[in-house]
Amino acid sequence: MYPLMLLKKLQLEEDEDGIHFGLFHDDKLISVVSCFEKEDGCVQFRKFATLKEFQHQGFGTALLTYIMAFAEEQKTKKIWCNARSTAIGFYQKLGLTETDEKFTRDGIDYVIMEKEL
Repeated sequence: MYPLMLLKKLQLEEDEDGIHFGLFHDDKLISVVSCFEKEDGCVQFRKFATLKEFQHQGFGTALLTYIMAFAEEQKTKKIWCNARSTAIGFYQKLGLTETDEKFTRDGIDYVIMEKEL
């Protein structure tokens, strides 16, 4: 996700409370995502990343499709993420829609996207 960033800077306090998913290909971890249940019965997914050499091959889509089905089985009302503005089209293909909530962090533009389950 951020290959040049120190692991310590990537870790969040709430990581222990999340459910972490990984997709393996030939025994190699190639895609990851973490899910965090919020008070309102919704789930936020964060830290979604796929190794560069495996991008644009459907692996990330498969992982997100899996976590959405998992969240639905858990009776989650809605799943959402902070999407980079450059990835809006990708998330739209998975059924997420843009909200009016937008922000910039570390020079990167984001929009909150969500999907009712």
